[in-house]
Amino acid sequence: MPRDKREFCGSVSVRIDTMRRKLELSPAEKYGGEAGLFRVRIGRRWIDTPEGKPLFFDRARLAELIAAHALGEAVAVLPDTAPDLPRNSRVSVKFWHRGMPWCEGVFTSSPPWRGFDGRFYVWVMTYAAGFIAVPVDDVEVRRAK
Repeated sequence: MPRDKREFCGSVSVRIDTMRRKLELSPAEKYGGEAGLFRVRIGRRWIDTPEGKPLFFDRARLAELIAAHALGEAVAVLPDTAPDLPRNSRVSVKFWHRGMPWCEGVFTSSPPWRGFDGRFYVWVMTYAAGFIAVPVDDVEVRRAK
């Protein structure tokens, strides 16, 4: 049986209710990154950029990623490809503003991009909160009638 060539310098196990997720850290130098950065694998899948290139985390972004998973803010399964939601798509978005839930009909200002937590986001300009990034899970596409 061939030996696994990946090297992990650490791992973090996060449990939310009954679901357990393992975050594995590998030195970025092994994948063409800078010293002091890390590449992260969650649930046996690497977190990559939308273009498929390795995504590297510094200590601060790594702490945010772990906290997001510990608080249940990450999705259960990371999608492979960005959803088909081009710029200037007519959508309804749900978001929190001044402690209240809001829903507005707006247009997307960017195509979807993958955030540090593995979820896809899209930029929108809202009337209430201005220019914000909204998870694609909170976006509903509105079709022309």
